[in-house]
Amino acid sequence: MAEGIWLRLRFRGRTEELWQALAVSGTPARRIHPQADGLVFDIPFHGLRPLRRELSGHGRLDLLGYGGWPLILRSLRRRPWRAAWPTLAFLGYLVASSFVWQVAVVGPSGIPEATILAAAKDFGLRPGVSRGALDPFRLGKRIELRVPGLIFAAVRLDGVRAVVYAAPALKPPQALPAAASGALFAAERGYVTRVVVLRGQPLVKAGDTVVRGEPLVAPNQGQSRGQVFARIWRRLDYTFPQRSERSYVSGRRATRWYISWSGGRKWTPLGSAQPFRQARRATTIWRIPLGSVEVARYTYVELRTLKVERTRTYAELRATSMALAAMKRSMPGAQLLSLRTEVRRIGGNLQAEVYIEAETDIAQAKAGGRTRD
Repeated sequence: MAEGIWLRLRFRGRTEELWQALAVSGTPARRIHPQADGLVFDIPFHGLRPLRRELSGHGRLDLLGYGGWPLILRSLRRRPWRAAWPTLAFLGYLVASSFVWQVAVVGPSGIPEATILAAAKDFGLRPGVSRGALDPFRLGKRIELRVPGLIFAAVRLDGVRAVVYAAPALKPPQALPAAASGALFAAERGYVTRVVVLRGQPLVKAGDTVVRGEPLVAPNQGQSRGQVFARIWRRLDYTFPQRSERSYVSGRRATRWYISWSGGRKWTPLGSAQPFRQARRATTIWRIPLGSVEVARYTYVELRTLKVERTRTYAELRATSMALAAMKRSMPGAQLLSLRTEVRRIGGNLQAEVYIEAETDIAQAKAGGRTRD
């Protein structure tokens, strides 16, 4: 029973005597804190007697408290109902954390926060709703369609807090004077997140929405250098037949010889019929000048048909990999922020829609090439 019990003590006297007594008795001490009226520390219960014996006449020990798992378990055995309080508190925490208690809107100035919150409430996103009943992706799309003047809306669940990220609609591009040259333009439409200008005058800032071809950096003495990072969104569609047939080589082979001469006569020692129902044939012909004789060798390789039935999982994985490859080719160096794939069955095909959100440098020169340092 004494194993695992710790005593909280206060020592009054010379600290040198305490260190010597702890070393001689072999008593471990922890949580040592000096105070105005003495030195406070913890020791195991079985070390109290040896320590007192070594400190006899050289100081005073006062008991301040005690604790340890054995005492807690003993108290629970005597009064089991005490375990109900921490258990109920833990269960209450789990239940409370499974609901959304705060809904906030994050975005640049000018977005209609009240309208967005009202639309979110109509679609079921309100304080007190269960997290399991929410689909953040669909909620963001529905809010984007409901609220006018938004380029995008996305819902993120962060613990008991739901955040609606929104950006205002695209604005008309700002025109530059006709004499200006060397400016940087937007290669994609998107939501600006960072602007790094090394030379020139920035025309946009973080939080702005831009369209393709909009000027981003005005030149300084005919030159402009920098990077403008923005969030961009793309939707890629892929179609896969749900059922199809594929031919494969079984490994069986057969050879047929044909000898033909003038007059259309032909001699087939092994017969003229094809040895397999489906086969791939390779032909080799030798011509003998005398008598116009031809010797042909046909090599048949058997083909078998395999019926392929694709599942939704296959379509989802295949479309996702193709979309990531397409993003890597078209946006080198882009940082993927979110990706979602939805698969639907349309007739005999599986239609996969991949939604990609990424952050990339959209600045490019007028010639069309991206500008990177």
